[in-house]
Amino acid sequence: MNSFPVLLDTVSFLDILIKAESFVDGKRILEGKADYLRAKIEDVEGALFSASIQHGKKRKRDEDLFFWATKGRELVQVARSLLGHDGPEKKRKVEEQSISYLQACAKLVKFHKLMKTLSDHEEEVDVLLSCPISDEQGPGRGNFIPVRELFGHVASDSLEQLLALLRGVEIGRIAIHGEIGIGKTFLMKHLHNSVLKWEERFDCVIWVTCPHQFSIEGVQDAIAAAVKCELCSDDDVNKRAEILSDTLSGLGSFVLFLDDVPESQFCPVEIGILVPAEGSKSKLVLTTRSALVSEKLGCFRKVHLDRLSDEEACELLLNEAGISGRSASLLKGIPNLLAKKCCGVPLMITDIATRMCGIDDIREWRNALFEFGKS
Repeated sequence: MNSFPVLLDTVSFLDILIKAESFVDGKRILEGKADYLRAKIEDVEGALFSASIQHGKKRKRDEDLFFWATKGRELVQVARSLLGHDGPEKKRKVEEQSISYLQACAKLVKFHKLMKTLSDHEEEVDVLLSCPISDEQGPGRGNFIPVRELFGHVASDSLEQLLALLRGVEIGRIAIHGEIGIGKTFLMKHLHNSVLKWEERFDCVIWVTCPHQFSIEGVQDAIAAAVKCELCSDDDVNKRAEILSDTLSGLGSFVLFLDDVPESQFCPVEIGILVPAEGSKSKLVLTTRSALVSEKLGCFRKVHLDRLSDEEACELLLNEAGISGRSASLLKGIPNLLAKKCCGVPLMITDIATRMCGIDDIREWRNALFEFGKS
């Protein structure tokens, strides 16, 4: 038996143990990477849906992105299975408590390999998106995020307000606040894409999505991955925050977009985001649906997103469903009733529009209204 491959595996195994000192750290980092990839996939799929309505046919890059998204979802599912997220909560807890040291080490090796695969897959889409989506692409300062077109006065007015705050020097921290489904992430993506054009204003534009399982370490890991910063898992939170702060300071003037901050314990300084420092031109923009976060962020300028009016809600539903002109008039006001039932929440409206896309049969719309009423 050749012992050389075994020796190599042993060395790699020891190397992994050194890099990720505990099973818990490895699990947390893998969860963060899987969440980050899932968020990217949703961005790409949203843009592909919008492009299919606008252009009516698939372009070569769209096909590549569709293949990438499909493969990415498979990888995320593999990560979920490996992390034990597909089983009942009680069963997962029992398994985690009974896992042996050798089993933990073996899983840690699998975590490490899957992390590398997820990172490689993330880089693939960056190459695909490096081709300009429009003439507004910024040179080497970050990629535009695929997102549906902006719609309605509420979104346009909020975007203009946010752009004005970013152009100014007085406000360093901005919190976009509103209920779930109101369009916070959607609006911040448009804000991010607009800021990418301001080459003379910001040296670096960064987008980070908070992990679902919120923790200071998890957010630090997510930001570190975005700015290519190495953080040691065995360092304490304060040391990691110091390293992250030094890295951000070295970027020059930057704007950091932090999406979906869920917890009331959120503190930028503890994470390592010292914005605004004295004389700094950098900015921090975050979204949150938590009223507690919004109330406690006293040093933030808060921008609250309102619901759509009944008129704009109906316009959005018809626009996203691809129904217009005579087809809309033949539906006899049913889209308006459906839109009203969504209470002006864009996510609910676009979900219905996706299911009704291209359907102009009034019987189908009546059935959708009936089913919505039951649910």
